[in-house]
Amino acid sequence: MTIQSLDTQLLLLINHGFANSLFDILMPALSQRGYFLVIPFIIAMLLQGARRSSEQSKTYITTAVWTFLIACLAAYLSGFVEDWMKDAIARVRPCRAIEGIRLITNCPKSFSMPSGHAISSFSFAMPLFYLTKRFMGLAWRLYPLLLASAIAFSRPYLGVHYPTDILAGALLGTAIGMTLSLAYQRISAEKFITRKGK
Repeated sequence: MTIQSLDTQLLLLINHGFANSLFDILMPALSQRGYFLVIPFIIAMLLQGARRSSEQSKTYITTAVWTFLIACLAAYLSGFVEDWMKDAIARVRPCRAIEGIRLITNCPKSFSMPSGHAISSFSFAMPLFYLTKRFMGLAWRLYPLLLASAIAFSRPYLGVHYPTDILAGALLGTAIGMTLSLAYQRISAEKFITRKGK
């Protein structure tokens, strides 16, 4: 059995096996407007950043603002990676290749690999998860990742992506988000050491 056949079987399991009337309403909404659900986290992050004090008796509001900006930058950069990889791989979407797929939305004209929803969602979510660890609880920090996972899951459910498209997008998005987060963390640490040495 080939990877493509396994990918197709898993897609059909999600697309047909999880089918129900609630998901038929919820998944298109998640796919189209799910990113709005991150707004409560952004508000909570800014509020927590302004209230919590570090060991130097300073708030984390600067970190909170930079976290949001880095998440936006990561999502923006992920769009370039997505476009380049889709054109390079040129994988036909399942809604154009598989007969009997449950297509609940319009079938996009672009190629399939990687999933744009997955790469952008995870690239945005990773800075929110990683850079807020000093001033937000784990339950809050997991929320953006769970939301990104739900948005990504909606794509094979709708019949417009293979599971490996989602996996590739999630891994690439995670890599982009973490790379920018670690770069910010290193720059911040170097600035702190420089100020302390003066």
